[in-house]
Amino acid sequence: MFVLIFFLIGDCQQPAQCRIQKCTTDFVSLTSHLNSAIDGFDSEFCKALRAYAGCTQRTSKACRGNLVYHSAVLGISDLMSQRNCSKDGPTSSTNPEVTHDPCNYHSHTGAREHRGGDQNPPNYLFCGLFGDPHLRTFKDHFQTCKVEGAWPLIDNNYLSVQVTNVPVVPGSSATATDKASVLFPSFL
Repeated sequence: MFVLIFFLIGDCQQPAQCRIQKCTTDFVSLTSHLNSAIDGFDSEFCKALRAYAGCTQRTSKACRGNLVYHSAVLGISDLMSQRNCSKDGPTSSTNPEVTHDPCNYHSHTGAREHRGGDQNPPNYLFCGLFGDPHLRTFKDHFQTCKVEGAWPLIDNNYLSVQVTNVPVVPGSSATATDKASVLFPSFL
């Protein structure tokens, strides 16, 4: 009996998420390089539209009631009729993406941990994060910032903003901002 209950509980998963944003991101990446003035544009665009339509069909159950999903489905249908695309035919395939190490901010006072023996810290020109530290990249990857301690958001001649992050729960690697300090250097 215990094994059966464990099997049933272990088999329970969260409902599938609506992946319309992933479908749209893939479509944009397939079409962003296309030029309508070049021969073969319509053929490649139709392939990308069919791939987009297939992606939306695969996520349809999870997207019931999602207005973005329904707008995309209508948009695909409109574009296919405008471009005289057939519903059947070849589709574009999305290229497998190269996975990158997640972004990890290294504070000035914190220990620097670099992979692969790299001893030089990354050279950031600007890094700003406002709000929830759970990010979705333009390539539809998810990242969570794990920055503990104080670090600058903005630091210039007119304004200095510093935030302090603490673990969400003791022992957790996920952090959340608990303090924000705003200084106006010209008034000090």
